[in-house]
Amino acid sequence: MHHVYFFLAIAFMATLFFSCRKDVSSLKASENTEAITDQPASVNLAASLPGRTLAANCFQCHGTNGYATELKIAGMSYSELVEELNEFRAKDPKASIMNFHAQSYTSEEINLIADFFSKQP
Repeated sequence: MHHVYFFLAIAFMATLFFSCRKDVSSLKASENTEAITDQPASVNLAASLPGRTLAANCFQCHGTNGYATELKIAGMSYSELVEELNEFRAKDPKASIMNFHAQSYTSEEINLIADFFSKQP
């Protein structure tokens, strides 16, 4: 009896999945690149790849490339970012999530992260 319910649940989920799926293969390139955030399209990601890779950990709270509404760090000055990250790094890691994250980076990595976010328009 339980097998019947399981099968019905799987059949329902498959039907739901296939009915909601959008075929994007036929879309034009311009239709398939809608902006998800208010991030400018002019960001040169290739030039800042090491910093961007390290900063990816920050994206969950601060938004992709630092463009979160309330926690926006994109465009902050390099020196301010380095100073704040070093302050976080100097404090007890249990005090805040930022203290914990900052302590996982070396000084060079903090410089790369700060450089990346400071160059975001």
